[in-house]
Amino acid sequence: MNIKEASIWARKVLKDNEVDSPEASADFLLRQLLAIDKAQMLTHPEEKIPKLQELKFRRWVKKRSKHEPVWYITGKIEFMELDLAVNQSVLIPRPETELLVEKILAQYKIQNTKYKILDVGTGSGTIILSLAKHLPLSSLVANPGISSVPSEGDPRVRKDNICFFASDISSTALDTAKKNKKNNNIAPEIKFVEGDLFGPWAGEKFDLVVANLPYVPHEDMATLAFDLTHYEPRVALDGGILGLEVYKRFIEELPNYLNPGAKVFMEIGYDQGRYIEDFVHKYLPKAKVETLGDYRQIDRIVVIET
Repeated sequence: MNIKEASIWARKVLKDNEVDSPEASADFLLRQLLAIDKAQMLTHPEEKIPKLQELKFRRWVKKRSKHEPVWYITGKIEFMELDLAVNQSVLIPRPETELLVEKILAQYKIQNTKYKILDVGTGSGTIILSLAKHLPLSSLVANPGISSVPSEGDPRVRKDNICFFASDISSTALDTAKKNKKNNNIAPEIKFVEGDLFGPWAGEKFDLVVANLPYVPHEDMATLAFDLTHYEPRVALDGGILGLEVYKRFIEELPNYLNPGAKVFMEIGYDQGRYIEDFVHKYLPKAKVETLGDYRQIDRIVVIET
């Protein structure tokens, strides 16, 4: 079997099994298997696939024909210059979460003292690892007399001015996050702790809190795509009544864990912004609250500034 034949065969199998985007799924799996890009697929269609790789590809296509997400099949996904391991204990990172990280990086303020960042419900570590990778560089104080490349003794803000913390209710999710930190050579130390919401952080206060918690309304769970409901962890999706039950508990506890001037970023679901804003004002009456839309201008991010 060559590349062209493998692609044609896989597309047909996936289409016959009513898989979403059969062509894209087939070619993605093939590229991942052979470690080639789209251009190589197009320019070398007659290249033979070694027998062992062909057998592996057939197994992958069989899994995808049962609607298993391609990223669980390959076991990895790219996210903001990170190669993240993913499995059925963690959600697959979405573009909306990348937008959340981008908003944080854009609004990050220089701190001359220790700055503590907490990621609640870290999952695969998507958010905290992205911040640990990008914030040290984006937080350097501009100075025309200083090289753009940090060096020892550099007077700008350094990595060790930022302390990173992350927690999740799932121990297997935390194992995945720790693996991703190691595999991506993330230098800053990150304290990973198992626990529900702020449970592991008694007595701590933070300058930036980020949360991507379950926000799908319970009554909507049955309407989600088969790929979601049968493979991704339900505990990371189901937000209870109106999708707000977990966030309500989060916001109730939030004031006890914020330093003066702290910011909070939350990823939320469609049409939840006004409810979240009202709830925040109940517990943080002086806070500034803003709801931002995603790429389709749907409620997606809430920013709280104390």
